[in-house]
Amino acid sequence: SSWQPQSTAGVVARAIVDGFIGLTGIVVPYMLPLLLLLIALEEIGLMHRIAFVVDRGFHKIGLHGGVAVPFLLGLGCNVPAIAAVARSTSGRERFIASVLITFVPCSARSAIILAVAGKYLGVMGVIGIYALTLLLIASMGLLLAHRQSEVGPGQVQEIPAYTLPDWRAMLRETWARSSDVLTIVTPLLVGGSVVLALLGHFGFDGLINTLLTPLTSWWLGLPLALGLPLLFGVLRKELSLLMIFQALGTQDINTVLGPPQILTLLVFITFYVPCISTFAIMHKKLGRAQAWFSVLLSVGVALLLSAIVRMLMRAVQPFLL
Repeated sequence: SSWQPQSTAGVVARAIVDGFIGLTGIVVPYMLPLLLLLIALEEIGLMHRIAFVVDRGFHKIGLHGGVAVPFLLGLGCNVPAIAAVARSTSGRERFIASVLITFVPCSARSAIILAVAGKYLGVMGVIGIYALTLLLIASMGLLLAHRQSEVGPGQVQEIPAYTLPDWRAMLRETWARSSDVLTIVTPLLVGGSVVLALLGHFGFDGLINTLLTPLTSWWLGLPLALGLPLLFGVLRKELSLLMIFQALGTQDINTVLGPPQILTLLVFITFYVPCISTFAIMHKKLGRAQAWFSVLLSVGVALLLSAIVRMLMRAVQPFLL
């Protein structure tokens, strides 16, 4: 934190280091342990039974119970979750599952939810955000299943006997499922950090905030200084939280934002484009058209929900005072 270079080369070097630190902070404590745990449960035979139990529920949104594992994996990172869906499904089911996974709160979004809602909105605020996420995934699944209607048989699932996991096989599978993070996410995170640092270094942040006035001030009712953090949240979600602190000049954002603004900001950050890495893996696995459809859908959902939350909070605020 004491390294604050002033030269362009130093700024780039600091940004590269920040990118790798951010990658390590996502992969090591969140994604890899969760991935290893899920693979262990698969090796034991438990995940096959979970898939069988939830199969009927997933059928209602046009999917099979076999996608339960990628959905759980999405809690760590959406990138390996979508890669897992691409390996195990095809066609309509791959498209629906991949789009829905982009709304699963990954570790970066969970960090923001716990940091902001947990501190300023309390336990009920955290529960409310996650409940809204589940409701959105279910509703969106019904809509996409209707839009991509297809009648097909249930999935025949083999239920293996319980067994102890093979650690060597688990490590190999963990590497196979996380390799996309190194080949796709790493250059995007590092490159995005460099771009963001250079924009701030050359003073383009004020221009970007001005251009984003219709979003921040008019639609969301937030300070203009939050335009850049919202825009570059597509690089890393947890990065947007740090940028919000910097833009507002304090980590106690309740001194600048009221509860309606905090909730509106949180809803928008939670639901709009997960990150550029998620877009990249969707572009690779699903194609350009479906990847851009997912982006536009998430932005539209975020704008709609944040506007609804803002209006509801403004309506009930007099009764809360």
